[in-house]
Amino acid sequence: MNKRFGKALAAIAIGIATAGAMAGEKLVLSMGFESSMASSQGVGAKEMARVAEQLSKGQIDFQFYPDSKLGSGPKMIEMVQKGELDIFFGGAGYFAALDSRINIFDIPYLFENVEQAYKVMDSKFGREMLGVFEPHGLKGLGFWENGIRSITNNTKPITRPEDIEGLKMRIMPGSPVYEKLWKLAGTETTPMPSGAIYKAIQEGRINSQEHPIATIYARKFYEVQKYLSLTHHLYGPLIQVMTLKTFKALPKQQQDILLKASYAGAVAMRKFSNENEAKFVEEMKQKGMQVNDVDPKAFRDKLRPEIEKDFIARNGDAWLKKVNAALAARK
Repeated sequence: MNKRFGKALAAIAIGIATAGAMAGEKLVLSMGFESSMASSQGVGAKEMARVAEQLSKGQIDFQFYPDSKLGSGPKMIEMVQKGELDIFFGGAGYFAALDSRINIFDIPYLFENVEQAYKVMDSKFGREMLGVFEPHGLKGLGFWENGIRSITNNTKPITRPEDIEGLKMRIMPGSPVYEKLWKLAGTETTPMPSGAIYKAIQEGRINSQEHPIATIYARKFYEVQKYLSLTHHLYGPLIQVMTLKTFKALPKQQQDILLKASYAGAVAMRKFSNENEAKFVEEMKQKGMQVNDVDPKAFRDKLRPEIEKDFIARNGDAWLKKVNAALAARK
């Protein structure tokens, strides 16, 4: 019988047991996330589990809680901090309440493509960014794939920045920079967890949202949205964290395995998202969604300067300089 340590979940009826391991015992870790097992998030979770099981010779296993079963992203972060959940991964914006510098990923058109984003996240500076969560009781395991975001809506195709004005846009809660971005664009913003978007569109509380293609497809937003405009305006990664106390209590060998397995999960997600994006877009077209390409220049010129200026005012420019240095160093 496995022994587990960590703080027991207050709502014991949920049935989560936080995990731990004594010497020589199997480690079972609980992992929560917002999307389904069939999504890119599920692909990453399963690959992490496969690699961890292989490297540990069967001594590390996972118990998954997908589909926001444990609540919103911010709620699951709080659970990990308290030791009520071992691992969570979700949008970078959720973590801005812990360190506002994470809002750097909310600067539109910060990266020209996903390859640039990967260079930064896989760099020494990427590990530095993940380290900022330790004072908050969290071990940053890695950056996971979330793709480049585009806009869907029920009003009209978006071909120029002015077309965004007046949309009732869902935004990620907890990110002042993100909220400012969409207010600058002229939308009426409504913060809400991602799991609530589909129903909110059905009920007319919002008529627009923005996510990467793989997420738009996996959550079937094509069923409730008419238009997909490939604005490619922002790359915001997922961040995977673990209860710091639990991580530190593990033998170094298991710590190293978890870090390697987390990166393997990220790579699997990147492959899944990039290889399937064109297919997902085509399938959504066949299901009746109208899709259009967008020239990014006008959007970049309108949105990036003001949001970057606001980020620097709040956080200084050190991280922006490090992003540029990471890109230059790895060319």
